[in-house]
Parts: sequence; structure tokens; C-alpha cells
Amino acid sequence: MKKKPMPEKETRKKLMRHAKRVGAEHDLQNLFDKWDRAIALAPQSEIVEMSRLAILEVQALLDIHAEEGDGLTINDDVVVAPKLEVKK
Repeated sequence: MKKKPMPEKETRKKLMRHAKRVGAEHDLQNLFDKWDRAIALAPQSEIVEMSRLAILEVQALLDIHAEEGDGLTINDDVVVAPKLEVKK
């Protein structure tokens, strides 16, 4: 059974809590503000791709990497494969 995606507002709250713990709260808010403005002005044909870029930038800022499952999946598309570490 497929998990229902978390609403954007709740996702942002969780990301902000994490950003606060790692000292990146101001940087994350700046990213949210930047992408909210850019996406609001974008043509409809570019919104999905811009949203993916925003997600990737947030992931890079917070050093978040999927270690299991499908990796970073956006709208059922695997955008970044899971980071698999070789166990020694």
C-alpha cells in the first residue's frame, strides 16, 4: 500500500525543525523564500521542474540523503537513487 504524501506545510515545519538543530534555519528560510517567489512567477510548463530543483537544493543544504527505499522520489519518479554504503 502506498503512503500518502505529507502536506507541504507539515514538510516545511519538519525541515525547519531539522534546520534549527543543524544551525541552518536562516539559510533554509532564504531558500523557501527564493523558490516561492521564483515558482510563483514561472510559467506553468516550468513549475514541476523548478519544484524539483528547489527540493534538491534543500536536500543539499541540509545534507539529507536517502539511505534506503527508492531514494529521493518526487511524484513517483526517482530523482536521486538511494545512497548505499558498502559495509566492511
